[in-house]
Amino acid sequence: MESCKLTSSVLLRVLKGVAAATLLDESSYERLVQCFACGDRVAEGADSHTGNDVAHGRPVGDWLAMVPDISCEDKEKQLLVQHLAELVLAIALLRESGRRTQNPSLAAVSDADLAIVWSMIRGALLSDLFPDSKIRASRSAQGFLSVPLCSIVQNGNIEELFRLHVWLPDGQRGTPDFAVHSHQPFGQSWILAGAGVDHSFDVHPTTDGTAATHAEYKLVWQDAKGTDKTYKTHQISSTIENTGNLVQVTAKDSKLHVRNMSYAIPAAAFHYTEVAPDTLHATLFFFDASRGFVKDAPVLGPKDLDSSTQQRDPGGVTPAVLATMVDAVRSWETLMEEGDQHAQRAEWEHALRSFSHALSLCGPAGNLPASGNYRHIVLGKLGYTNRRFGRYEKAEEYLQSALDGLGSTSFHVELRGEMGVVYRHMNRLDDAKREFEIQYNMAVELNLEYAMCRSIGNLAMVNYQLSRDLLPLAIDQLKERVRLARSIRASPGSGEKAQAIIWETVGLSRLSLCYTACGFANDAIATSLESMKVALSTKDPTVVAMSRLFYGRALYLNGQREEALQQFNPTGTCTPAMALCKEPSDEHLGYLRELVEAGADMDLIDEQGYSALDYAVFCGDMQTEEVVLDGLRRQFGKQANDKLLQRQREARVRKCYRELFQESLRPVLLESRNEVSQLQHLRRVYAASLVADEEKIKIFDGLKFVWYRDFLRNGRLPRSNHGLTQNYRDIEPECAPEYIVFISYRWINGDPACLASPDDTNHTQYHRMITAIEAFLEAHGSLNPERLGIWLVCSEIHPPEEMTYAYRYLGLGLHRSG
Repeated sequence: MESCKLTSSVLLRVLKGVAAATLLDESSYERLVQCFACGDRVAEGADSHTGNDVAHGRPVGDWLAMVPDISCEDKEKQLLVQHLAELVLAIALLRESGRRTQNPSLAAVSDADLAIVWSMIRGALLSDLFPDSKIRASRSAQGFLSVPLCSIVQNGNIEELFRLHVWLPDGQRGTPDFAVHSHQPFGQSWILAGAGVDHSFDVHPTTDGTAATHAEYKLVWQDAKGTDKTYKTHQISSTIENTGNLVQVTAKDSKLHVRNMSYAIPAAAFHYTEVAPDTLHATLFFFDASRGFVKDAPVLGPKDLDSSTQQRDPGGVTPAVLATMVDAVRSWETLMEEGDQHAQRAEWEHALRSFSHALSLCGPAGNLPASGNYRHIVLGKLGYTNRRFGRYEKAEEYLQSALDGLGSTSFHVELRGEMGVVYRHMNRLDDAKREFEIQYNMAVELNLEYAMCRSIGNLAMVNYQLSRDLLPLAIDQLKERVRLARSIRASPGSGEKAQAIIWETVGLSRLSLCYTACGFANDAIATSLESMKVALSTKDPTVVAMSRLFYGRALYLNGQREEALQQFNPTGTCTPAMALCKEPSDEHLGYLRELVEAGADMDLIDEQGYSALDYAVFCGDMQTEEVVLDGLRRQFGKQANDKLLQRQREARVRKCYRELFQESLRPVLLESRNEVSQLQHLRRVYAASLVADEEKIKIFDGLKFVWYRDFLRNGRLPRSNHGLTQNYRDIEPECAPEYIVFISYRWINGDPACLASPDDTNHTQYHRMITAIEAFLEAHGSLNPERLGIWLVCSEIHPPEEMTYAYRYLGLGLHRSG
């Protein structure tokens, strides 16, 4: 952003346009005019001794630094000037950035800069610059809502026009008959949120009424002053009138545009933007006559209609509401992208965190429009992620919720397949086969090649598991799976290439299983080796590990044990044993037993710091855990008992930590509450989580505190036998402390004859605490001392250790072993 310098003349021009768009009178922004007018001169004076060239303006940051120095008679006007300045600078930055490049499809601004620009524009839309009583959004004939941000119109022609365009999932996408249109000026768009497909067309005049597909319509606008062909910034309605000129329209190109992309539309070019009906799409659009302008830019419509009028009423949706929704969708998309990126690297815990955060935005306070659709998508992702964790009951629950109410869509097809995989891992093979058949039939109906590829491969695996008589069918289906995957990979512009690589490697691995079952050892080795080579091009260590499993298995069953162990025991990454433990099933249990018999190392650690036992314990499958323990027992030999106890204890601590902090506490931290109520809710959730799970009680301590009144009355640091310690979970919510003050202190008692307390005989630490708490109460005058709790933690262990535990663990923490 600092590389783009803005001159006074540009800023003053944009300021004029912003004032016209926001209906500001000159007196409200005259101080800003003075600031911008003298800005370059100030820069010249400041930089004259350095010899720097300032003729080309100043960086945005420098202009922003000048704004707080503008003095206004009141704070409200000062704030309005601040927002106005930021809006002008944001628009000027996009204006100059767009004009600097000859190819507008290239990123004229970085993702980070566009985020800053949007933050500045959003702040203005939420401010008094756009009061509900004066500045309204406007409903376009194409169905989107627009908000004028900067409007420079000369003699009724657009010179420069900046608008926020937002397609809402409100069922209004305009009239399809009039979708294809053109613009008088050149246009450039920066995508803020959602996805839109821009369709372009070739249009040729014709006098043949049979060959003609459309007629040209001319456009007139109406505002409070009247109706004519000149452009109106603040419109009441627009009308298109049939000119009688017939044209033939043919589709030319279609391009998908998503968040942070930019694209251009030449003047007079015919196009329309398609947005899915259940999603929000938002762009910043710049009409710039300096890069192209035509006087007549028709709209295309039916040949036999006289006219059509579009009312601009936005239905009560304000610019502030639009800004809030756009911002919510941008946040949701960022979290979903983060989750997908973690999932591609098999960082399932991080993926779960991102998706859980995204789900928290789908509630009533999340500001997402038609959030049911966004919620369906997140629930599907959570189902997939939990399946990769091996938590099939939870995955089934998420997927059932995601499927509820969905129509026949590609997303529905995807979820059916995921549900089938969950059922197959749960050994519910008949249910799995039903889901895969539904998925395949829907995919054929919707012509979804990628879904056909996935479903046919999964059907083959169910047939392989159901009966040896179905092996020939399974082999044919898997060959078809590999063929479809390769077809998708070879398709230009396919967005499923990365996934197709995974489908191909999985198909080849499963084909090796069928060959092994038929006794074709060489075919099994060759096919599984091919699978592993393909898998190595992916970013998913779990996929690579599964390919290693089947290649190593084929080698092992062919008597090549040492070569097999090289595949079973890769270091520093996911091993086949870990991959099997992540998704426990009867099938995977059989493979895991084979690994133990082969002598695979069960004590290796992956890139996340977890072992096969960690994954088995986390999934909660006792049979899988026992097989891993058997492998460790064989591996450790005489030291097995002590080492196994240590490994199990560590695995259970990690499991409880992940469940407690990621699944119970994190959602609370993401809620929109005031600080006090959120902390109180967090404490109750923590206490309830411990009560509901005996395993967690053995690992985590409950929240304990001392009432301030008792602490004050005691006259010294309390000991465990003073009977002052309260357990938070035993207190009714309405009686719980409003605040709990955390105090960490060190052991200062150096008297070897008195080690019962960390404090000295003068109770120095205690008096320091009283002084600090009194200062806290004085600073928070509304706080009731009777509702104040104290949480004490001694930060240093001093011999004898057992005498300090009561002090160190009066609050929340892990139990110490021993």
